[in-house]
Amino acid sequence: MSSLRVAVVGAGLSGLICARDLQQAGHFVQVFDKGRGVSGRMSTRRVIEPELQFDHGAQYFTARDGDFRKQVEEWTAQGVVAVWEGPFGTLTGGETGPAPTNDPRYVGTPGMNAICRDLAGGLNVRCSARVVQLVPNGGRWQVEVEDLAAGTSEVLSDGFDHVVVAIPPAQAADLLPKESSLQEKVGEAKMAPCIGLMAAFQSQVELELNGVFVQENPIRWMARDSSKPERNSGVERWVMHATPEWSQEHIDESPEQLVPQLLDAFSEAVGGNVPGTIYEAAHRWLYAIPENPFSQGGFIDEQLKLTICGDWCHDARVEGAFLSGRAAVREILG
Repeated sequence: MSSLRVAVVGAGLSGLICARDLQQAGHFVQVFDKGRGVSGRMSTRRVIEPELQFDHGAQYFTARDGDFRKQVEEWTAQGVVAVWEGPFGTLTGGETGPAPTNDPRYVGTPGMNAICRDLAGGLNVRCSARVVQLVPNGGRWQVEVEDLAAGTSEVLSDGFDHVVVAIPPAQAADLLPKESSLQEKVGEAKMAPCIGLMAAFQSQVELELNGVFVQENPIRWMARDSSKPERNSGVERWVMHATPEWSQEHIDESPEQLVPQLLDAFSEAVGGNVPGTIYEAAHRWLYAIPENPFSQGGFIDEQLKLTICGDWCHDARVEGAFLSGRAAVREILG
């Protein structure tokens, strides 16, 4: 196959894996992302004052597929990934129980975004660049990009042979041409929201677990973020994720409304007596959890030379995002 020019929209794990594999196969790839940095839902939030960090999106991942296990072994050898020892368990009305599985749980080091930052290191990536339109031109694609930092817009007239859209389905629907066969798939896909809380406490929270699956509470997951490997453990830091149902019900509320409710839910989950906070912030992930992942990997519109990928195309895990990005490459290269 002759060398292709490929545009990848989205610098989360799926988009970056797709871009890396295409570049390694000898093709030119340009990645665009509207965020100030790469990683998508694997981002790490950094706070300047006080100096803190939180994995406020994806918390950890497991590795079951052979290809993904091989990649995780490489990342581990490079110091990009490490095993998070926990301990893990469940919490119901203040009573602890065993974790659902004993699979090794991995995290990026020193933050979850280390994985995507490592992948992006050898790629052409433009951040703060929102792709607002894909324009067909003589069998190729021109890409209209809004520079969010400069407040300007431009149409890249060089043209691309293929475009990969690796963003949530609701956003992809707005970008894909109406006549594309991929519109049916993005229309069927459903993503649930997730409201998260990041909190740093004055002293240690008295709980024997570091990663907790919470039952009968607005919070479904909470983690002692400061317990993960290569983190600053000097400040007690927790991340809590609300259930999809609670998140949907409260999605339009302000951070000022969300924070006290989730702190109360956290206190209830651990049985009260929670120390005071030195920092707290809420974050709303509008498209967090695939509700009906397609278990296929990726989808291609052969006629228009468009491909879509993401965890929602495969399964709702970090591993699913990786496998979807790799599947997109197979679709493109045949």
